[in-house]
Amino acid sequence: MKRLLAGLVGLLLLTGCGGEQKTDWSVFAPAEEERLVIYTSHPPSLYEPMVKEFEERTGIWVQVETGGTAELLDRLEAEQDHPVCDLLFGGGADSLTARRELFAPYISPQTESLDPALCCEDGSWSAFSVVPVVLVYNPMLVRMNPPTGWASLLDPVWRGRIAFASPLVSGGSYTALATMKQVLPEKENVLEAFHRSLDGQILSGISAVVDEVADAVADGSCTVGVTLESAALEAAEAGRDVALIYPEEGTSAVVDGMAVITGCAHEENARRFVDFALGEDAQRHLAEKCWRRPVRRELIREETEMTILDYDLDQAAAERDDILRQWRELEEQW
Repeated sequence: MKRLLAGLVGLLLLTGCGGEQKTDWSVFAPAEEERLVIYTSHPPSLYEPMVKEFEERTGIWVQVETGGTAELLDRLEAEQDHPVCDLLFGGGADSLTARRELFAPYISPQTESLDPALCCEDGSWSAFSVVPVVLVYNPMLVRMNPPTGWASLLDPVWRGRIAFASPLVSGGSYTALATMKQVLPEKENVLEAFHRSLDGQILSGISAVVDEVADAVADGSCTVGVTLESAALEAAEAGRDVALIYPEEGTSAVVDGMAVITGCAHEENARRFVDFALGEDAQRHLAEKCWRRPVRRELIREETEMTILDYDLDQAAAERDDILRQWRELEEQW
């Protein structure tokens, strides 16, 4: 017992809880060359096991900051003169292409094993996975005539019943808006029409869309939604009240990427993470555990379930600022 008490007293002294002595936590920090700072929009279920495995394989200590793609890109721009982040992990290729000036080009040796159609020629970002945008609905509440595609979301019957995250935060939501504009070119003011269909129901993050739809039984509010395929498949596999729809007009299947930050403090470690994330082990984990579509050629499966649009990535990137400006004005006017 005395030995136990002595150990506890020593522990309290070490942590600063048993007296005035404070622990200098800096002594536990790794050397600068063994660090990596990642900003990510991925959910913890995806990034946590990958970061842990990377740390175990390399001995590099990883600090992770999370947020939506759009807000992380804004943060990177604000920090451009004094970068805090080394690697942006996650973000649609349209959003990354629009802000490519923030990134240091890097073409990983693993690129030779990837589908060339999914790669960025100048190396400003690297492909990580392919993420189609889909519609979801609650089959417990929508028993007949669920939405069939993008045009149906503009039908007054769904007004105020659509779960959608703000594109000012979510890169996936921006891709959805850009897809809608390309799919429905004959619809004038499609952004305004869709915003009106939302009736003020705008979520703070795309990860909340599936929860909102699955939990709609409680309040009957948002019974349909726009989200990423991976989130919908994971929820359906878990037995939640979510059914998935591939829009009848077709949908975008945009590359979700990662990018090394220009002028970052740990560029070599950021490159090592890119190599790791494109390796066969990480890509296989992505396909088998994360409901994501990998980018390595040997793991890509033939598509039979949906019509993939010829999504104009350059157009989506060029229009990004204008679309977000229009959306911000719509939110302010509401």
